[in-house]
Amino acid sequence: MERSSSAPPAAAPRGDTALRSSLWFLVGALLTGHIMASMALLVLPALAPEVAREYRIDAVLIGYFISLVSLGQLVTLTWLGNMTHRCGGCRVNQLGHTAVALGMALTLVPAPLFIALGALVVGLGYGLIGPSFTHLLMRFAPSARRNFIFSLQQTGVPIGGIAAALIAPAIALALGWRWAVAASVLSIFAVVALMQRGRRQWDDDRDRGARPVAMNPFANVLMVWRHKPLRNVALAGWLFCWAQFCVAAYTVVACVQVFDMSLLAAGAILTAVQVANALGRLFIGWLCDALGNTARVLAWNSLLMIVTCLASLAMAPDWPLIAVYVLFALHGFTSGAWAGATLAEAGRLAQQIRGGTVSAAISGVLVFFNTGKFIGPIAFANVYWATQSYGWAFASLALPAGLAWLCLRANVAR
Repeated sequence: MERSSSAPPAAAPRGDTALRSSLWFLVGALLTGHIMASMALLVLPALAPEVAREYRIDAVLIGYFISLVSLGQLVTLTWLGNMTHRCGGCRVNQLGHTAVALGMALTLVPAPLFIALGALVVGLGYGLIGPSFTHLLMRFAPSARRNFIFSLQQTGVPIGGIAAALIAPAIALALGWRWAVAASVLSIFAVVALMQRGRRQWDDDRDRGARPVAMNPFANVLMVWRHKPLRNVALAGWLFCWAQFCVAAYTVVACVQVFDMSLLAAGAILTAVQVANALGRLFIGWLCDALGNTARVLAWNSLLMIVTCLASLAMAPDWPLIAVYVLFALHGFTSGAWAGATLAEAGRLAQQIRGGTVSAAISGVLVFFNTGKFIGPIAFANVYWATQSYGWAFASLALPAGLAWLCLRANVAR
């Protein structure tokens, strides 16, 4: 595989010096938005035992919330992949966050049906966020620091998870779980207002003549599939996403049921997962830039994930607390470190596709990612139901990790 440093340089930001100087405000705004949207997405998994108790359902079903979110994402990624080109990255990012907030508001209605409906709306919004922030960062981030900047921006997911793990259980125990959801909704609307400050500069490349709705919803997916290196990255991301959202969705439930922890204690374990996730993203992003070979670094991460997943078979109620923290922190690191570097690599490879746009290619890549998010929690739940063991369920994540290694090795060998 080519070293990243030998890739074609990113296009220079359009406009004057003000565009360049606004890079860190852009990164900060996108990061804040990603934190709040991710917090909203992970609030219900963090409160799964409480929500399940109110509705008298099995807590393992919370994985279907994540799957429904990914289904909504697939709709916008396939049909609205060119919307960023038409409206601008900032405006589409704002629209995505607004939809996430409205979807979470729907879950406040006291009926399980509205949790499912809200998940779909959250997904519709979340599907707009990825292509829009990738488009903006590919325009303004220097190529020599792109892996790190993408990884920094992607720490929004684990930081949002930390916020969900720390804040949501405390609010739920004091006021009820719906207040925790309401707090996340209000925070998202604040981010939408913040981003308006830079919109005029960030969206100066929008093409009002572009068609926002795809005539062929699978055109972007096919574009990715035909480009072998990009296809390998997309498949690896699909498999990593499978593992990542299983870890995010089931850590609290597993800790409560296997180790008999309280909701707050299990939330502390989820916090460790998300801290390790954030540190992993920064470390992997830095290492990819330092070594100049993203596929090789991510392949190493896949091997570590296999070992960590298989270690889950030894989980037992009498485990010391430190062992629980170490295991789940490793789950957080290995299942989440991939995201920023993988998107940066996909953006780099997308620049090599003649006649395509980065946002359209990233939309196609994210379709793969979110198919993994849809399949993963359902597969995890079925392994649990078949074995009645969270140890076996977490060990099953070694399968996507191994397949991701195969995809990445193909790019390393190029």
